[in-house]
Formats: sequence, C-alpha cells, structure tokens
Amino acid sequence: MCSCCHHDPQRGRVTLKAAFLQTLGRLEVRETERPPCPPRGILLRVRACAICGSDLRTFTYGHHAVTLPHILGHEIAGEVAEVDAQVEGFQVGDRVTLSPAVSCGRCLHCRSGHFNRCDNLLALGEDLPGGYAEYVAIPARLLDEGYLIHIPEGLSFEAAALAEPLSCVLNGQELVQVSLDDTVAIIGLGAIGCMHIAVARLRGARKIIAFDISPVRLEMARSFRADIYSDASAEDPVEVVRRTTKGHGVDVAIVACASGKAQTQAVAMAAKGGRVCLFGGLPKGSSLVSLDTNLVHYRELTVVGAFGATPIQLQHAVNLIASRMIPVDRLITHVFPLQEIARAFEVAASEESLRVIVMP
Repeated sequence: MCSCCHHDPQRGRVTLKAAFLQTLGRLEVRETERPPCPPRGILLRVRACAICGSDLRTFTYGHHAVTLPHILGHEIAGEVAEVDAQVEGFQVGDRVTLSPAVSCGRCLHCRSGHFNRCDNLLALGEDLPGGYAEYVAIPARLLDEGYLIHIPEGLSFEAAALAEPLSCVLNGQELVQVSLDDTVAIIGLGAIGCMHIAVARLRGARKIIAFDISPVRLEMARSFRADIYSDASAEDPVEVVRRTTKGHGVDVAIVACASGKAQTQAVAMAAKGGRVCLFGGLPKGSSLVSLDTNLVHYRELTVVGAFGATPIQLQHAVNLIASRMIPVDRLITHVFPLQEIARAFEVAASEESLRVIVMP
C-alpha cells in the first residue's frame, strides 16, 4: 500500500483523501474509499490538478451532470499506480496527463473521429469523479481513444496538467483557422486568453490585440507579448479595433471569457469574411445573448463554438509545453496542497491569479 492511502481496519477498506463539492460554494476534504482499477483501465495517482473556469462555474452555479457531493477537477497529471492486465502501452510509474473526455465510441461523431462531440460524452470531474483527490480511476474508453498521454522526463506535473486546456485552445484556433498575417483580437486574459496569444503568434498572426476589464490581468498578460493591450472597462473594444485596423476590423476574434457582452463585441469587431470563436462557456441561465445577425450576414462572418479537443491536439499540447514553445510556467501563479483547496478556489476566482494548481 502506498504512503498516501489509508487502511480502515474496522471496515477492511483502503481510503484516500479527496475534496468534495458538498453544496454549491462549499468544498470539504475528507476520506473516501479508493476506487478500484477499472476493467481495461488505469488507476492514477494524481500529482497535480489545475482549477479551470468551468470548475469555478460548477462550484458557484452547479452543473447539469454533477450530483452533489462530487469530486471536481479535470486538468490532471499524475503517475500510473495500477494497470489492468489487459492494458498495453502503460505501466506502473509512468508519468501521464489526459483529457477528461470519455466517449462512447459508437455514435456518428465518435465513428468520424470527433470524440469530443460524442452524443453520449462523459467527463472526469463532471459525470465521473475527478482529480481533486489522491487517486482517480481512468476508464478504458479514455485509453482506447488516445486521451492518456505520456509526459517526458523533465516536464513538471504542474506544467503537464495544463496540456488539457492548451489542447482546447489549439482546437479553437484550428476551427477559426488563425493563420499567417491575421489580425487577431482576444477578449479575456486569464490563462486561456494568454494561451490564445501564444498560440496565435505561433500560427503566424501579424497583430494581436488583447482585452480585459481587469488592469491586474492586463499587466499579468504582458509577458505573452500581444501587440496592443486595452482595458475593456475604460474603452469600447470595438472602437479600439476600428481605430487600430483603420476601420477594417480583425480577421479573427476569440472570446476567452464567460461574458455575453464580449461575445456581442467579438461579432461587431470582426472584419468582412472574419471568423469568431466563442471559446468561453457562459454560466447556466445566462447563455442567451443578443447578436446582430445582420453583421454575420452582410460581412459573411463565420461564428463557431469550441469545446474540448482531439487526441492529436492533446499530444501537440504536451509537445509544445515540453519544448517550451508555449511558456505555461508563466501561467502558474499559485500552488496549493489538497487540504487548502477552499483557499485555492478563492484565489482562482480572483483577478490575482492565472492558473491555480492543487497538489493532492
């Protein structure tokens, strides 16, 4: 038995520590039974789990797939602790990261290779127990579809945990085809917005205009070297774009925050033939947004959503982080032990952080 597990002699079971969302807005760290290794799956010792904006939304507003109490957390990196006898390619001690998506493998989207669009999609941290625990069970389907990725030696667990959100950023930018000589606007400068700046630059964007309503976030994001940083609470982003582009608008507008107002602004600032990515999900009950569809029509705009990522995008994300082409270390502003997860969520919800890591 490993040092982090606890044996309960009266009940004859092995336990571990996990953080449960007991009620909305309240997390509690307590012991629970350690999950068994799934058939054809893996039991993972969690070493790092980052706090995503979707975790914060579920913490505050709930989620249709989450029944409380529940273990959240899906940006996970760790070590393989147990492997089913039928699993090939992984062994105890392997360092890995993952995407939380557990697809069915049978629906039309799965059969076409778009596992993130699965009609029967389950996810660690939502439908299934997540990574704010010492151990998490990794189902066979996640392995079958290639969503468990080895991480190279020298790459920290904290950095590797950010491969999942980076893979989602790669997916979003592929959908709107950010390319050479594009002018790109990014609204929202949390960790995801900063990743979008870095990826857009790698894909050849000529000019990047970055917006946030927080002067603190604007200052923190400057190390990612957008061309223009603008306080959206002080000046209308659409006017900033119009002035900067001599009235043409941006080729690509990416909304990397949970704001309906920002989504409306993104459509308004797009150039003729422009592309708009609605990357950030909105809170439950706030997702109906007023858009000027005449702008979409007459400017021939393309407006897309972005959700999840493919296995190859996850592998690309690991490679980009390991090669330091995407400097995710700059995004990790705070690290907390599992016992202090309530404080970690407070910090993650504040403007003083980019990405907060929990270390079970």
